[in-house]
Amino acid sequence: MAINAVHKTQEQYPWWAGNARFIDLSNTFIVAHVAQAALIMLWAGVFTLFELAVYSPDAPMYAQGLILLPHLATQGWGMASGGAIADTFPLFAIGVVHIVAAGVLAGGAYFHWARLGQSLATAGGRAAKFHFEWDDAKQLGLILGHHLIILGLGALLLVVRAMALGGLYDANIGEVRLVTDPTLDFGTIWSYRTHLFDVNNLEDLVGGHIYVAVLLILGGAWHILVPPFKWVQQRFLFSGDGILAYSLFGIALAGFAASYYCGFNTLAYPTEFYGPPLELKSAFLPSYYDPSGAVESGYSSRTWLANAHFYLAFFFLQGGLWHYQRAMGFDLSKTWANWRQNRVAVSENPALVYQNPVHSEPKPLLAVCYEAPQIDLPPLLTMEQDFADYLYRPSQGIEPPSLAKTNGNGVRQTLYQTTYESRKQSFYGSPKSVDNRAFAQSRQPGRMYEPPKVPQNGLHYPVPIPQVVYEPSQSPVPSPQTTV
Repeated sequence: MAINAVHKTQEQYPWWAGNARFIDLSNTFIVAHVAQAALIMLWAGVFTLFELAVYSPDAPMYAQGLILLPHLATQGWGMASGGAIADTFPLFAIGVVHIVAAGVLAGGAYFHWARLGQSLATAGGRAAKFHFEWDDAKQLGLILGHHLIILGLGALLLVVRAMALGGLYDANIGEVRLVTDPTLDFGTIWSYRTHLFDVNNLEDLVGGHIYVAVLLILGGAWHILVPPFKWVQQRFLFSGDGILAYSLFGIALAGFAASYYCGFNTLAYPTEFYGPPLELKSAFLPSYYDPSGAVESGYSSRTWLANAHFYLAFFFLQGGLWHYQRAMGFDLSKTWANWRQNRVAVSENPALVYQNPVHSEPKPLLAVCYEAPQIDLPPLLTMEQDFADYLYRPSQGIEPPSLAKTNGNGVRQTLYQTTYESRKQSFYGSPKSVDNRAFAQSRQPGRMYEPPKVPQNGLHYPVPIPQVVYEPSQSPVPSPQTTV
């Protein structure tokens, strides 16, 4: 049963999420719980009749793997001296009563489903009183109070059985007897706080149930009449996952207590019905075992019942922790998925440890602004194009070289230029004053190219060759004329 109190949309839950489908449907939620109670009651009744059908008085109950008949025998139903079953009719009647009760609960679930709306908020009369919201601390306290009172009445039923309706089986004497003088001394009951599981007489056992019943009934009345205090609402998680986590923690605590009682206590779990007490080992996994070897198979009813309680309580505890972290807003499943993705990325390319394999292409960072430099650098050559900014872009004004393009005079020009035009171009400009804005703060404007420095002794160049012009002759017989 998974309930998320933060997001109330059904799409986030898988098909096996159970009662999460009813997160906003208070009446359908009650229908599901009553139907589950009917199934539990049906199992108890049917399994009691099954154990009664296979029971053999020739062997101990713990050697036959029975678990429900020993419980009924501990409560004194149909028992005689020495722990033997004298009358099976009370056991049969209890099984039938459980089956009938299961039918009544199933009818109640059907009534809620057929006669009331999916939510009790739309119901009239007293039914609307039990509509709840997961963040309504007052209403949740009202519902908790009714649950506590029902638990208190259940504890009182055991007290009435022990004191007036036949009594309980006393393992110390091997007889069923009435407990007429239960322990009501507060000091004696309080002393069990440090060794609760070591109770060894029925008077203390019944007296403890009286205190538990009174506390549960008073606590239930308190929660019904008094809404939770502010400090309680601030420190407790009033949400679907939070309430479910607290419930699972309570079930886990009860499971561990039952496991300990079943494994070691011989008053609540007599050896006549459950077998010898066990020992606990934890070499690899904690488990109870029978050191006496009283059963040939090695597993008495006490052995597997104690181990079943222990491991069920353990998994209930894990479920409580799971829902508690969800109630606090921490989703462990997303953390696990991110860890798996990062592990895959590392295994495929160790250099990309933090790369998400789903979005492997680079994405623009919209929060980052790229600005142009504050100082514009001048071109190094006169032919270099002076861009207005320095953003990355394709080259401007440059074409691929062509050997077929000619100038206006029909002469091909391919000397290290990509594009030639008819206008005159000079590759090297004469030295001139340049306003160097890039170094305006640190340098003075100067010439781009400095004139060559002449040595003091002067330069001695060779005498130039005189210019010779050859012209065609005017006479029929050409005679060369030389003009210097």
